[in-house]
Amino acid sequence: MKLTQFIQTEMEQLLEDWEEAALEIAPELKGEDSRGLRDHAREMLEFITEDLLTSQTSEQSALKALGKGKIPALGTDGKHGTDRLRQGLSMLQMIQELRALRARVTKAWGDEQQGLTAKDINELVRFNESIDQLIADSVSSYSARKEHETRLFETMLKASLDPAAIFDPDGKLLFLNKAMADLISVPRGDAIGKTPIELGLDFATEFHDEITTTVTTRQSQRREFHCRSPSGRELYFDCQLVPVFNGRNEVEAVVKTSRDITERKQTDYQVWRSANFDLLTGIPNRRLFHDRLQQTLLEAERKDSSFALLFIDLDRFKQANDQLGHEAGDRLLTQVAERISSEVRAMDTVARLGGDEFTVILKETGRDGAKEAAKAVLTSLERAFDVDSYRVHISGSIGLTLFPDDGKNVDQLMHNADQAMYAAKEHGGQQVQVYESWMAQSESEHMRLNRELDDALRENQLEVYFQPIIDIRTGAIFSAEALLRWNHPYKGLLTPATFLRITEQSGMTDSINAFVLEQAVTCSLRWRDLSDEAFPININESPASFFTRTLVDQWRARLTQVGFGESRITMELTPASLNNIRASGFNPVNSFGLEGLRLHLAIDDFGIEPFSLSALQEFRLDSVKVDRELIKDAGQGGDADRILEAIIAMAHAINVRVVGVGVEKDEQLQFLSRVGCDYAQGFLFSRPLPQDDFEALLRREGQ
Repeated sequence: MKLTQFIQTEMEQLLEDWEEAALEIAPELKGEDSRGLRDHAREMLEFITEDLLTSQTSEQSALKALGKGKIPALGTDGKHGTDRLRQGLSMLQMIQELRALRARVTKAWGDEQQGLTAKDINELVRFNESIDQLIADSVSSYSARKEHETRLFETMLKASLDPAAIFDPDGKLLFLNKAMADLISVPRGDAIGKTPIELGLDFATEFHDEITTTVTTRQSQRREFHCRSPSGRELYFDCQLVPVFNGRNEVEAVVKTSRDITERKQTDYQVWRSANFDLLTGIPNRRLFHDRLQQTLLEAERKDSSFALLFIDLDRFKQANDQLGHEAGDRLLTQVAERISSEVRAMDTVARLGGDEFTVILKETGRDGAKEAAKAVLTSLERAFDVDSYRVHISGSIGLTLFPDDGKNVDQLMHNADQAMYAAKEHGGQQVQVYESWMAQSESEHMRLNRELDDALRENQLEVYFQPIIDIRTGAIFSAEALLRWNHPYKGLLTPATFLRITEQSGMTDSINAFVLEQAVTCSLRWRDLSDEAFPININESPASFFTRTLVDQWRARLTQVGFGESRITMELTPASLNNIRASGFNPVNSFGLEGLRLHLAIDDFGIEPFSLSALQEFRLDSVKVDRELIKDAGQGGDADRILEAIIAMAHAINVRVVGVGVEKDEQLQFLSRVGCDYAQGFLFSRPLPQDDFEALLRREGQ
């Protein structure tokens, strides 16, 4: 039987045999549909039979044997090669397939013929020529396609703004794109064949180790690298290293791709820093101080060592602040932080708790060493400060306590240091007081204020002042913030900063909250507008009382009593306070809704403390009050402007209004107006006023 006839007759069996051989050569094809595999081979066998039936000259025969012939009957233009490249096969696997096809057909035909005639041999020669031509066409198309893809990928890598490189298993550069060459500041030609260590890169050792790990484990690696650009700028990259395997399943190269994450890292750092450092002085804030105090205590317990805690309250700061102004007072506090920090070691912690209160943690220090350090801080504070061409003289009252002699937990140490500091105040200030056990029994200034505040509630010494909140678009008074004041019989007018901590520790918070609420509701109803709508008033509430739900019960009862269902009273909470409420699982807005009332909430100090934006919608907040530390630098073209603009855009996107607090300059107001801020509050418009004075202000505006 002629070979062509044999192929046509035994086509299905030949295809089945070939499929078995093809799957052994290329296991990657096992997922392919059998019909598709056989149709692919059928095309090639049909081409061969047509070619065998076509007459050819000896010259054509010779060209085909060399793979240079032309076979119009095929009509596939190397389809076998491009298909196998697409399926992920190597060129060797593709050639082996065609050789397997040749072997299976010739063996099966030879077994059938039981000997070959001269014509059979001639036909067999032509069959081999056709196979050779198929191999040549497939290799050509495979190579052309491969080169095309290589050019595309190389162009893509070269054009990529992300640094990319390919290394051999020893860490030598085989390829790097322009972004990578620019990063290491080495011409591409000079870098090829060298390792990161030979190129002197600042992250060379750890990077070379990652290449070695990739080769050894045969697995992709991902990690971040920190380096500096030639200009000295700090850069961060998220790098992935991927092994490349050859035909023998050996790692022949490592491909490294990088993503510049510098901006993200800087944003993360700024968020972390805002949450843990005082924005004014740059030293740790109350949050970070508590964390470090706890860590220092645990470390001292492990090492069986001691440490000291200092509480520092500035003497005569209030007078300096009143005389020089708020901004100068801020600059004075910054210098105070620098002075205190310069007197302690790098291992110690200096923090600002708020206002003019500072703390110092002196690690691995005994009583005598702590006394010397505290005296050095005190001496430093007694030197004159230069603020805005003025020489300012202040001092400090310092309380000192020691672990473990005076206390063995954080709360006890803080209480002791606080007591010692008040003892220093009571003895005239400008001194260091070491905690003694008798201080626990004596009546300190702190305790005296506690007792006097109880009298203040009964004797009507408390008064609510009101500071206007201005509609920036119209310049009219939109609402007011209620601010508690204490008309102390000996000390004069005191702000909550003086006694707030006392109220929270003594349990008087709920009584004071009830008083402020009563005053606010009364004034809100009394100051109705021409449309008979109540006047909007904001109240600052204690996180402690809100957390216990007592305040919510008070509000609900009082508003129900006066029929104030459409209340214009807004409760202002700090981000930390609202985060505590969320953590408790209590939603006061829903609680009010059950009674058919509306609870208005606002966030104070927004933009400084970390805060979940989802809470803005979860608690249906009406407004956010931007922290005065940001407003202070508004309109100067710096970071504060960009942060403010972003906060306002974000708030407006979810229908939340924005109030700028602490506006003292016209340029601050002009900037807030340009970026679309809704309301403003600050000394530029008015200081907090007694009720009668504020009511007179409203009447004048109405006229």
